[in-house]
Amino acid sequence: MTISPQQQKRAATFQAMHTQKELFILPNIWNAGGARAVEKSGFNALATTSAGIAFANGYPDGESFPFEQLIASVQQITSRITIPLSVDFERGYSENPQKIQENTRQLLYAGAVGLNLEDGLPDKKISESHSMQEKLAALTPLKKELNLDFLINARIDTYWNQIGTPSSRLAETITRANHYISWGADCVFVPGNIPLNELEVLLKEVEKPINILLNNELKNIPNLQKIGVKRVSLGSALSRNSIHNFFHQMKEIKAGHFDSLLDDSLPYESVNQFFID
Repeated sequence: MTISPQQQKRAATFQAMHTQKELFILPNIWNAGGARAVEKSGFNALATTSAGIAFANGYPDGESFPFEQLIASVQQITSRITIPLSVDFERGYSENPQKIQENTRQLLYAGAVGLNLEDGLPDKKISESHSMQEKLAALTPLKKELNLDFLINARIDTYWNQIGTPSSRLAETITRANHYISWGADCVFVPGNIPLNELEVLLKEVEKPINILLNNELKNIPNLQKIGVKRVSLGSALSRNSIHNFFHQMKEIKAGHFDSLLDDSLPYESVNQFFID
């Protein structure tokens, strides 16, 4: 297996997006069709959502979707787009650093140019920092080995899992962010309901780009741009929105109501034409 010049270019493009002046929104998708829709809608990069991929294949979120199938999904997605793809890698599909390195190698050979690696645990707790240190130490040599400057986005789940007390959470997040960066992370992802004043402090205390998750508290893009956020991810929102619409249609159909299904659907030819190269 080899890394193509096209993939190297995508990796460079994705890295550059994190240092540009403007904030960018990163849609999260779960299949190749959605990926093509994102690219054709004018976005310059996209990412997978672990939850969305799991849900679409009948699994719950949390590394229950088989890794081999994840690789196949990534290959299918990257074969149908020309823009950078980052993969929601959860905890790396292992706790063994060398196994995570091999898993990452497979992801990159499948066409990814970025990944998220999280410190959150399934029990809503958070791993010790040294665990992420070992994992990041296993990832960074791959950049030289494969001659691919893929982007490592270290996810910190202090706010997502509500670790510690509200008064201690920010300090713990800053400490972890700077440690993860010193261990090789290119970007830090802090999902959850972060008070805006605390997000401003985080941005000042962390030298690398900060990625946040769109939510009802953090959706004013001009304000996020103003304080220095570089990347806004949609997470599983598009997937959950689609599932919500699907369940609504199932309820309507079961009740014998078909008008919204027929009236709100796109014509077959329009959809089919969209996917023709």
